[in-house]
Parts: sequence; structure tokens; C-alpha cells
Amino acid sequence: MSPAFTHRHDRAMTPWRLCLLVLLCLLCMQVRAEGLLVIKPRETELTRTFIATLQEQHPELEVLSRQIDQLPDLDSTPLAVTMGVEALQWRLTQTSRTPTIATYVTLDQLEPGASYPDHVQILLASARPERQLLLAQLLIPRLQTVGLLHSSGQQWQLPLWHQAARQQGLGLVASEVHQQRELLRGLSRVLDSSEVLIGIDDPDIYNATTIKSLLLTSYNRNRVLIGPSAPFIAAGSLSTTYSSPRDMAMSVHQLFQQPWQNGALNYPQHYSVLSNPQVARSLGLPPPDDAQLLRLIRMRESQTP
Repeated sequence: MSPAFTHRHDRAMTPWRLCLLVLLCLLCMQVRAEGLLVIKPRETELTRTFIATLQEQHPELEVLSRQIDQLPDLDSTPLAVTMGVEALQWRLTQTSRTPTIATYVTLDQLEPGASYPDHVQILLASARPERQLLLAQLLIPRLQTVGLLHSSGQQWQLPLWHQAARQQGLGLVASEVHQQRELLRGLSRVLDSSEVLIGIDDPDIYNATTIKSLLLTSYNRNRVLIGPSAPFIAAGSLSTTYSSPRDMAMSVHQLFQQPWQNGALNYPQHYSVLSNPQVARSLGLPPPDDAQLLRLIRMRESQTP
């Protein structure tokens, strides 16, 4: 083959090579675009841990994060995750149908009876009622009746707890508190008829102003508080189930692996137990073994149809 022919052949192939190169570049861009967008209200240690765990769980995806004020482009990503009720509210104003899991939303932040678009699922940060009651049964032997306080605005949560109590074979006594000055009176009624106080996501009942009075009154009656969430453990609650940022990210990963459930409300499948051993000792209870409690709750859950 003559050098001239070879030179002409190379020149003739150049456009094809260019086309191939462009095609490969486009494919690479498409692969890079296959990612997961996390929409957060602000940057915190919690968001960093959550996002880092998501990336661990999805090594094949590029996990990106944007704050709400950066106006994230939902149509540029095949999957999205929001963090917090503010991000969820923003998401609900968008027309994009990108599948989205809304995390770090608690029951008290939801509108009673609200429905959500088919492309949005809610992954609650609230403790699952059945788990909280299982935890109470493990901590308090021969437990028969639990008590619950709620404000008027959170009455809609009661059926969730009644159903969980029936499932666990427990009685449930509830008292509605209409005004703050009725709080301790309502608490006394509940404590008179129950053995454990179960805290729920209700900021009108459980907050920095009321928690001390609730705990002192309960412990003076030799009653413990379970829940409502991890921050209350340091304040004096005995124990709770909760989902750490890593638990929450792993639960998101699990939801993305399952068939999509249009507009569903979910509790995290991954969770932990946190207890206050000092409270247990002061009430004459054995110091809780959180790891053992977690194993037992998981075992019981696996046996429930």
C-alpha cells in the first residue's frame, strides 16, 4: 500500500473518528448526569453525614446537594431527596415529576389527611408507634397500659397509636390538652390509669418549656417517659427509638431499591435505640442495653406479619 493511499485513508476516516469521539463524550456526559440530588435547607453536620452515607450506598451515582435558595433544577436529575419540611414544601410547588423522597419530616408537620403527588414519598423522622411500644414493653416488665398526651392539633395521630397498642396487646389511655394550663392536670389523669407515658411528636406538649414539669410529675409518680425523640433523652426521657443520619440515608437507599409507592408515608427501616441509664438507675430499673434492645425489637418486627 502506497504512502499516498494511507494518507488519504486516514483523512477519510477522520470525520468518523470525530463522530465516534463526540458520541463517546455524550455518553460520558449522560453517565455523569445519572445522579441523585439532595435538597437541603442549610449545611450542617447532619446533612454532611447524611449525604456522605448516601454516596456510600450509591457508589454508581453522583450525589449532589443544593440548598433551597440555590433553586435546584429537579429536571436535571433522575432521583431527588429533600431534607426537612421546608424543602418538602418547596418540592410540592415544583412541577417536575422526578421521583423524590422527602426525609426529616415528622408527623406533627404533616397536614391531617393530606395526600401527596405520585412522584413524592415521605420518609418520616418520627419514631414508629409499634417500635416505641415494643421498647416500652421490653423496659417495663408486665406492662399492660400506656398513657399518651396530645394537643387538639395532633388528635389525628391517635388512631396510629391505638392501632399499634392493639397490635402489641396493650391498653392505651389518652388525654387531650386544650391549653397549657391544663397540661399537668391532663398528665395526672393519664398517669392515674397507665404505667408508662409515651411521648409523641407534638411540640405543644413536648418542648423546652414543658419537659421539666412533665418529667418531674411523671417520675414523682414512678412513671417513665418513652420518647418522643432522641433530643429528649438528655433532658430525662428514659429511652426511644430514632434514626440517625446514617440510618436515614440507608433507609432512603432501601426505598429506592423497592418498587415505587405513589405518595406513600414510610417509617425508616433502619433505626437505633438511645437510653438514659441515669434515669433508669434513679427509678430502680436495670441500665438499658441499647444494642440488646435494638436486636430484640428487630427480631420482634421480623416476626410480625
